[in-house]
Amino acid sequence: MCHGPIGLISTLKDAPAFEQDMAAGTGPKASPDWIYAGYRITVFSNEEEEMAKPLLGGGEMKFYPQDALEQAGAVFVSNKKPFEPNVVTDRELITGQNPATANAVAAEILKRLAPKDK
Repeated sequence: MCHGPIGLISTLKDAPAFEQDMAAGTGPKASPDWIYAGYRITVFSNEEEEMAKPLLGGGEMKFYPQDALEQAGAVFVSNKKPFEPNVVTDRELITGQNPATANAVAAEILKRLAPKDK
């Protein structure tokens, strides 16, 4: 949820090189054999990042999670308005866009854990 889905980048074959290329702005190549290539996901959006900047008291991010996940080969799915809840489930992966999504992500996880009637 929120910035957490950026952790999926660690599953790339050469995640450190990918991260260095993202930080340098050299546009790393997507890996078609990445386990999450083509998955629909959400993460804190670029628009939300820009809106939140004044609240953070300075500092710069090396790159935005949305950009990195899209560059890696995921399909980003955004909410209609910034900071509104947004849950995206694709196969086994459940992602939530921002803190407003916490309850909906929890509900989706609980739904998956509930025993199925036979």
